[in-house]
Amino acid sequence: MSNKKHIWLITTDQMRADAQGFENAAVITPHLDALADEGTVFNRAYCASPVCTPSRASIFTGRYPHVHRAWNIGLSLSEEDQTLCDHLKQSGYRTVGVGKMHFRQQLKTGFVYEAEEVSVRDRGRERDGTYYGFDEHHISEDNMIGEYVDDLAERSPEAAARLKKDLYRSEDAEEDVWESALSPELHQSRWIADKSIRAIEEHSPEGPLFLWSSFVDPHHPFNPPEEYAKRYEKTDIPDPCGDHGDILGRPEHLRLQKSNGYWPGGGEPHSRDREHMKRLTRNYYAMITFIDEEIGRIRHAWKEKGMDDELIVVFTSDHGELLGDHGLLYKGPWFYEGLTRIPMIVRGPGVRQGAVTDALMEHVDIVPTLLELIGRPDMPEGIQGVSQQPVAAGHAERIRSSAMTSYDAHDRGVHAKCLRTDKYKLVIFADEAYGELFDLEADPKERHNLFSDPSHLEIKQRLMEIFIHRLMQDQDPLPVRRAFW
Repeated sequence: MSNKKHIWLITTDQMRADAQGFENAAVITPHLDALADEGTVFNRAYCASPVCTPSRASIFTGRYPHVHRAWNIGLSLSEEDQTLCDHLKQSGYRTVGVGKMHFRQQLKTGFVYEAEEVSVRDRGRERDGTYYGFDEHHISEDNMIGEYVDDLAERSPEAAARLKKDLYRSEDAEEDVWESALSPELHQSRWIADKSIRAIEEHSPEGPLFLWSSFVDPHHPFNPPEEYAKRYEKTDIPDPCGDHGDILGRPEHLRLQKSNGYWPGGGEPHSRDREHMKRLTRNYYAMITFIDEEIGRIRHAWKEKGMDDELIVVFTSDHGELLGDHGLLYKGPWFYEGLTRIPMIVRGPGVRQGAVTDALMEHVDIVPTLLELIGRPDMPEGIQGVSQQPVAAGHAERIRSSAMTSYDAHDRGVHAKCLRTDKYKLVIFADEAYGELFDLEADPKERHNLFSDPSHLEIKQRLMEIFIHRLMQDQDPLPVRRAFW
């Protein structure tokens, strides 16, 4: 058996931090609850971006979106960027990824699916071992492209046909809520778990394994298998935080987001009536419960293989979900807590058990934290995150004094950044006099914008100074200067 620690990174897509059983009694997640009991929960972890690709690239590079340049969906992470997998392979790890990667664009201009091109291109890179440092990967993206669909068609052509019909229903933006036509046995979440389990079972004990189990759900459409939806039929769902009135006074392109969706000028409308929102939320929770059960199956495989004692686990999500808060759904250029605060559990040798910390953490901190947890003596050049190992081990109360989240859509003229401290949240929009300032201790639901409040002018100025310093510090540290002259 290898004396090096194995690593299991678990990610979901679009999952709120308050959608875990240990934080929200309405959600059934016994296996996540168990991980939390065995490790440290970072209660104030924040995403790099409130959309998928930038955050996923930051998770794997330890670098900010404006530095790794995959600043929004529809872009690809450069193949020149060093990833967590590249660093781990230098330490002898076998690297396996299963599920949603989204390091590369999924759609061509005009929303034409490039499914065949993606499949052929990325599988070719799988064979020659050049897919962002993965020795092996099995892709299934949220628009149902990749290996999962092909496997389903071989196993059950009838189910594959039902899936296509089911998927097309997501174009009905007035709904986006139904029960999946697939049984759990044929569902994408089960496929991701099965592939993960196989990677564990087939792993040679001579070396350490890095496994990324990347679940596509609970990303919309909100369509769990029927048996999971039924578990929540009688669950009481409270009203979301805030309402549409919270958006009044925002810049025009952001007010358009409320009525036209998370793409400026068009997309999926946010407005839903109360009963529809309750059904949507129940299905959202049901998708998470299904994922939790699959996490339990994978965890059992680690134990059966005798690899659990030295296993480091990190559970997180690429970003949250607005879920009706402030009259909004999905994601986009918003920085409310439901969207930017993410789950973050760290478990493993040297990590405190049953601990909950309010220390601020960012996506970019995952790479250096994992590298320190496995005992790597040096930190790779270009890493912008900081290791949270001292907090996880109980040796430090905090490492960061602030956390940064960015949203950029250069092609649409939208640039926004959010600074989160222990007490305050400051949001700046490029070329806009409007901004946001919330006192999160006095106003945890973010209903009262203090940006233009004269009584908070001094606080705003101090936060602006911190903001400027962060922007200066967060520039690309590469290339490293190796000569004085």
